[in-house]
Amino acid sequence: MNDSRPDPLEDRAPAYATLAAFNVVFISLIGASTLMLSLGVLAPMMMASAGMPPAAYGLLAGASGLGSVWLYMANSAFTLPLGPVRALIGGVVIGVTGAMLIATGIYALMIVGALLVGFAYATTSPAGSQILAENTPPYRRNRIFSFRQAGVPLGGAIAGLAGSAVAVQYGWRVALAAIVVLLLVTSIPLLMGSRRFNGSSDRPRFRFAALFAISNLRQPFLTVAGIPGLRLVALGSIGFATVQGTLNAFFVTYLANGLGYDLKLAGFLYALNQATSVAGRVIFGLVADWVGSTRLVLCSLAVMSSASAIAIASIGADWSTPALIVVAVASGLSVATWNGLWIAEVAALSPGRVSEATAGATFFLFGTYVVVPPVAGLVIAWFGYRAAFGMVAACVLLTGIALAIGWRGQMRS
Repeated sequence: MNDSRPDPLEDRAPAYATLAAFNVVFISLIGASTLMLSLGVLAPMMMASAGMPPAAYGLLAGASGLGSVWLYMANSAFTLPLGPVRALIGGVVIGVTGAMLIATGIYALMIVGALLVGFAYATTSPAGSQILAENTPPYRRNRIFSFRQAGVPLGGAIAGLAGSAVAVQYGWRVALAAIVVLLLVTSIPLLMGSRRFNGSSDRPRFRFAALFAISNLRQPFLTVAGIPGLRLVALGSIGFATVQGTLNAFFVTYLANGLGYDLKLAGFLYALNQATSVAGRVIFGLVADWVGSTRLVLCSLAVMSSASAIAIASIGADWSTPALIVVAVASGLSVATWNGLWIAEVAALSPGRVSEATAGATFFLFGTYVVVPPVAGLVIAWFGYRAAFGMVAACVLLTGIALAIGWRGQMRS
């Protein structure tokens, strides 16, 4: 590791602050990610209820990504005036509203609801990163940020396992309601941490109209261009997002509708995929700190993610359950394990501007989530699921090559 460790006696207070900050952002992230990722799990039933074909879920997935992009563009009008903890609390309220609109089963309202859910989920990234960055020593950054991001696939595992089981037994609306209850319960630490982690009271005044200001459109580009090295990192996220966004949106639908597997089995495999991602984020966070190179690990994960997408595309309708489990586990260890390391790299490049930089860089990440699911839906409709997963395999492989070239000679920076 590159950073020398401080004296243990001097490190007690920072370690306590790091643990307290981690608990606040990690627990709340589980609820937010469960709601966000449950949409892909419940998609087959949701689309049937709305009278739409399965591929129509691509537009809902794109709307949720658009909601996230909206937050990242308007971050200076939302997170900065409210403070990180109050921004997260506001995200919970918005997420519950979005879930209520989705529960109507009216396709147009479901799209609006998905947009609000995406906005709510996006608050976890800049706000959570700011809280952690202000309370985490540099030598712990990779592991802590990766551990925090493990809350995303953990939420996906809950959505895949519990969400699909409840949906099959009681219907998708009951499953969605149960997930909303989980969101509210996991938000309790935010109420307890508001005074301690909400930052300085010297902040701009919140103005609702500022969320819709045209000037927000240029803010992510100005931020990324103004911080050295951030442009490559931001653009590099596009390839990772193509494969992860496609897997989250269509993995369950591919298995259930495309290949004819039981929805419970498909939900279990998705949950296993997400649970493995939890372990993967922890493992690769430790590996990055051990080898002293976040960048080397990210390049390696790009290659692994490409191989996983090809493996998913190769699944047949007659595969045995053990074979399906192998693919679910392998893809879980690669496709969704890069996020924490990527955010840690953003934080390392932008000391003192973590919230701003995270929002700016993540704009491009979630911009990809807006575009990719609808495009993948079209590819599925025209050429099939295998073509869609083959397409994203090529994208993430090109990302790994581009990052390796861009970071040539700087892998340990």
